[in-house]
Amino acid sequence: MKELFIGEVIKRKRKELRLTQEELCEGICEPSTISRIESGKQVPAKNKLDALLQRLDLPGDRYYALLSKNELEISNLQSQVISCNVSKNKRDGLQYLEKLEGIVSEDDHLIRQFILRSKVALGYLDGEDIRSYTFDEKEKMLFEALYLTVPKFDIEEIDKNYYTVEEIKIINQIALNYSDAGENKKAIDVYNQLLKYIEKHFCNMEQTSGIFILVSYNYSRILCLEKTPKQAIEIAENGRKACIQFGKSEWLAGLLVVLADCLHQLGCYNESKERFLESYYVYRSLDDYKNAEIVKGHAKELLNFIIN
Repeated sequence: MKELFIGEVIKRKRKELRLTQEELCEGICEPSTISRIESGKQVPAKNKLDALLQRLDLPGDRYYALLSKNELEISNLQSQVISCNVSKNKRDGLQYLEKLEGIVSEDDHLIRQFILRSKVALGYLDGEDIRSYTFDEKEKMLFEALYLTVPKFDIEEIDKNYYTVEEIKIINQIALNYSDAGENKKAIDVYNQLLKYIEKHFCNMEQTSGIFILVSYNYSRILCLEKTPKQAIEIAENGRKACIQFGKSEWLAGLLVVLADCLHQLGCYNESKERFLESYYVYRSLDDYKNAEIVKGHAKELLNFIIN
């Protein structure tokens, strides 16, 4: 079996996509750095390697880079912040984020980007209280985060660039911010562009299925709110199938609720009941009893359907 150095892999894929070194590394590293990586004269740091591979739609689990002590500490703090965000433990998440800010260098755009995105999700401390940023503050921070690595980003022409998974998560947050502010049509336009981009560029679905499912859920949910059930069903059903195919349960119950709501809008009441029931038991199986009870109440309110 022929062995390839990571620089050779990156160079080959870059040329296949007809990208210049400058276009590939923009916001991640200097062109001189990518030149040294491709020639085998430099081993990239892990976060930079991951970002380069994601832009090239290459599976990161096939390659590795050795972590320095500082990189390992940064990686561990990032994992703690993500865990706190998922569990809604915002106070601890902000403490980990503060530690991360204290050790990251000013020119590390990738980590600075992660910090800005995490601040939007976690909020900020006001005395002893945790508060959310305003719509305008969130929008400014999210665009600032994107411009760190995609200086030419244009929300009207998303397909003009190549993105990492982190950058796609930020665009997803921008769309969510529009939706939270009641600007669903703007959110729908962003999600429409974003889903097309993912389907076109992220061919390696096993590695990027999580982001596809996340965008499918958020996009279909907003379409459902805007009373376009047929389109929402198509997108939610693709997300549901991806959940099953790739063993991703995080968004499965939510997608089933979207399907139930859309089927109700179309007058398919029996099918709607089935999806509500499935969603209820998925939440139960994940020990998420709070959302299971929310689904139960929603089914009773819409269909007078009592889940025992």
